[in-house]
Amino acid sequence: MATLLDLTGLDAQERERRLRFIGFGAEDRARLAGQAEFFDHIADGMAEVFYDHLLSFPQTARFLEDPVLVKRLKNAQRRHFIELCTGPYDEAYFESRLRVGVTHARIHLDPHLYLGGYLIQINYVRARFKEKFRDNPAMAEACTDSLIKIIMLDIALATDAYIYCGFVERATADTRAYETALAQQALETKLREEEKREELLRMIMHDIRSPVAAMMATARASMRRYRDLGEPPGKQFALVEATGANVLQIIDNMVSHARAPGGELPLSCEAFDVAEVVSACVAQLRPFAQQTAHAMNVVELMPAPSTHLDKTLVRRVVANLLVNACRHTPAGSVIEVECIADGQSCRIVVTDDGPGLPAAVREALACAELKPRSDAGAYVDSGLGLPFCRMACERMGGRLEFEPAAGRGTRFVATLPTDGKAGPQLQRS
Repeated sequence: MATLLDLTGLDAQERERRLRFIGFGAEDRARLAGQAEFFDHIADGMAEVFYDHLLSFPQTARFLEDPVLVKRLKNAQRRHFIELCTGPYDEAYFESRLRVGVTHARIHLDPHLYLGGYLIQINYVRARFKEKFRDNPAMAEACTDSLIKIIMLDIALATDAYIYCGFVERATADTRAYETALAQQALETKLREEEKREELLRMIMHDIRSPVAAMMATARASMRRYRDLGEPPGKQFALVEATGANVLQIIDNMVSHARAPGGELPLSCEAFDVAEVVSACVAQLRPFAQQTAHAMNVVELMPAPSTHLDKTLVRRVVANLLVNACRHTPAGSVIEVECIADGQSCRIVVTDDGPGLPAAVREALACAELKPRSDAGAYVDSGLGLPFCRMACERMGGRLEFEPAAGRGTRFVATLPTDGKAGPQLQRS
């Protein structure tokens, strides 16, 4: 049957190595053996002091509630102390010290409480040696030094016993369990906060959408009465309807940005022609462009059928780019729109001949870190338009890029996969 020495790897060579490492040699053995009678004389007093100290702390007193047990432990402590001080430091000694450590580990006595008890023994014996050798301080110091060496060996063996019994693993597991509980509690708190935020967001969006929808309904009813949308009042009602649609677009952007940190934009892929969506967006926003005195021209619309894009997201990207161009270029500016099919992808291009992007926005676009901001001038509008376009393009496996226009102006290119295979190739690394 394997002994604790076998299980902890403490063979004869290792035991001798440990004694040499702490500097415990023949002189120390002889010195402590010569004090055997003295140790026997002070053992009872040491046990009393030792257990009085343990009983004064709740962490250790909980193990000592039975007086009969305490009496038995004091006798065991007496024997343990004498054996510690006088040896012999042989195979049986090492085995017995390991067993003591294992016992304390199995009752879950924290190592710092067990090992801290050795200091009580050191201080008690040092004081007794000083009394005995009051006329020979050097001898008192030498005896104390030999005792401390063997106590260091005992501490090392106790540590081996705790490791062997898995106390370290249990303590680590307990710590991990505590950390997990804290993390779970934080997660639950976060989820509750997100639910509250989501509910508040729904209420705010509802309160905003309702009057906008009513305004658009009134405008559409009036447009049926005044069918000439090129002249007042039909032109004004068309502008009201287009403006309402733009307000709803901004609301959608706000909702998307509010929800994106907790997850990605949802996708609903379907079969449609990207060019038809671009054409519809231009038609819807032309009254808005006319009111702001902008020319909105379609330069090229190449059919770009797709089954792997979200039609609503594509429409929102195009509408954001067109509205941005109208809002942030002077009256009289020209806005050109293209949809170009290119193999497995298509490019939606919106170009204006305005003053161009502020430097801060150009730099943000170049390093792919465009975020809502309020210090980059009017071009970022509410701070949501361009960040949303980039987020939506990347969610669909594409990208949004800024290209300097010929001469002056701004040129945005949204590149999107149309067959579902080009997405990973188009995404930025």
